[in-house]
Amino acid sequence: MFSALYIASYFQPQQPLSLRKLHILCLVALTLLSSTWHQTSADPIEERMTITASRVPTDQMRTGNGIAIITREQILRQNPASLGDLLQGLPGVSVSQQSGQGGLTQVRMRGREANHVLVLVDGIEANDISQGSEFNFSQFPVHHIDRIEVVYGAESALWGSDAVAGVIHIMTRSPYAEPSTDLSLSQGGQGSQHINLSASSNLGPIRWAGGVSFWETEGFNVSRQGDERDGADQKALFLRATSALTKNWQWSAAIRSQKNRNDFDDVDYYATGLPIDANFETYHQQWLGGFTLESVDQPIAQKLTVNYNRDKNINQTYPGSQTLADGNKRQINYQFSRQQQGQTLIGFIEHERNHFTQAGLATIYGDPNQSQSVSQLALGGEYRLDTPDWSAAISVRLEDNSDFEQGYSARGSAAYFLSDRTKLRAALGRSVKNPTFTERFGYFTNFVGNPDLIPEVSLELDIGIRHQFSIAPVTVDLSAYTARLDDEINGFVFDTATFLYTAQNEAKVSKQQGFDVNLDWRIHSSMTLTAYYGRLTAKDGLSQIELRRPRHKAGIAISFDSDRWSSRLAADYTGSLLDNFFPPTPPYSEIVELDEHTLVSLSSRFNVNEKLALQLNIDNLFDERFESVYGYRQSGRLTRVGLNFRFN
Repeated sequence: MFSALYIASYFQPQQPLSLRKLHILCLVALTLLSSTWHQTSADPIEERMTITASRVPTDQMRTGNGIAIITREQILRQNPASLGDLLQGLPGVSVSQQSGQGGLTQVRMRGREANHVLVLVDGIEANDISQGSEFNFSQFPVHHIDRIEVVYGAESALWGSDAVAGVIHIMTRSPYAEPSTDLSLSQGGQGSQHINLSASSNLGPIRWAGGVSFWETEGFNVSRQGDERDGADQKALFLRATSALTKNWQWSAAIRSQKNRNDFDDVDYYATGLPIDANFETYHQQWLGGFTLESVDQPIAQKLTVNYNRDKNINQTYPGSQTLADGNKRQINYQFSRQQQGQTLIGFIEHERNHFTQAGLATIYGDPNQSQSVSQLALGGEYRLDTPDWSAAISVRLEDNSDFEQGYSARGSAAYFLSDRTKLRAALGRSVKNPTFTERFGYFTNFVGNPDLIPEVSLELDIGIRHQFSIAPVTVDLSAYTARLDDEINGFVFDTATFLYTAQNEAKVSKQQGFDVNLDWRIHSSMTLTAYYGRLTAKDGLSQIELRRPRHKAGIAISFDSDRWSSRLAADYTGSLLDNFFPPTPPYSEIVELDEHTLVSLSSRFNVNEKLALQLNIDNLFDERFESVYGYRQSGRLTRVGLNFRFN
């Protein structure tokens, strides 16, 4: 491990960049190979059940959905600095980060918008309705995560408005986990420090799991000029519990609280239109809570769930200019299901109420102070049929919204097994995305809301084939998709008369299409190679390339695992993409191109004994200079070292 750290930190400026990269990669690979090649370990048991691709737990191999699952073992091996870094290596997913770690990080799936991705945390919707119904992927503590399920495609029929492009379900440590206490400590460049404590145990008849996390960094200078560091810090805790209530009923509960603070820059509105150093700060607090009462061992399974989500955001800029955006979502859901002779019938009714408050200083652009609410009642159902050779599912959802016309979402999917090694799948879905509070009612800056917006409607076809070769331990998964989006909401409409921005529904249809191919090769009992490539074409109604969607994306990673050592060397390529730039002089709005970039990362974990493990990470190994949002520089090379303790 220490030889790998020495190699990564050693730099010879007199050699050409490409030669230095080749030397370092070769030396690192040899270091990893020498430490693990002759060691073997048993293959891990693959977790094949999904709780996100259906309203009831289902074998992921028997669904027509495109699914990616990230396990706890993969997270420990990679030990990413943020959730965005973890998802960056998935096909069909693109990550855009504004500011440094802790700053706004958006995730887009298959060319859709960031607020077209629904994020669940332990089954609770976690999108921030006070910030455009998006989720900041930079602010969730990775060490709390036990498993992530990513379901691609139109999922609104099951999960509602935000699930147009797919669902990312984050699951924290389960109350059913092996009783233990885990402590992890890490420190790295840019003054980054992290402490995480998690545990699971029994308290009489109650099984519980919980954890606390503290993290901070001094950050780096995000803007292209100046030398001010943009730091961040975070505190988070969660608790999950479950117990039998009677012979046929059990309850479960989850609560989560998180506080984040991060620095951000101002914009030079007079000279360059680019970020400029400023002592600005934003504070974000999130509270999630859920309670479920469900039946067990009954012919008809029943479940009653009550969920709550609140996000509070405070921006402190110039004296007297503090702003507040506060949103909360309350949901109550009743579901019943019956399974018999390969058939599953599910029905559900859901009521949701969203409330949004915004407060700030009135300016020449208008008065941002407001309080808005919207409620919705939904009825839905799902039918599944499973046979030895194929399976199929159809789901539908009807919505009665207080502010919009009645709408519906639907989805059908099927999987067919040509053999025990080959699976064909297909899915067709219609999704509806309601306009956000920000799009309808405006923001603190020179953005004016449009209350006349109507919901976006998406139609997507997704097909795929998965094959496991018999002559070599290689599995290939190929997916192709095509989609159209009617009434797409354009949030960058500029009025040259008022110099204000607003949102409007586009008259013409936007289209997204592409394919992803994923390869998994078990080279050796202790060595695995994974690789992916994705190509995307996303165009608006005027046939212009959509912003922040790279056309090409690829990655390759080689992993080594043994009883004592696990290591991973990975490279992720992001092709060139387009972004908006708002100069202070005419034309006031223009499209710019961001260069392609490749990020190489190294992670290594050494188990000293059953109680203690050492961790090394080097992110952006070759100190690549790039921007994923125009004008906002991203971090260079960052080294982190850590310790992990387990107390039984």
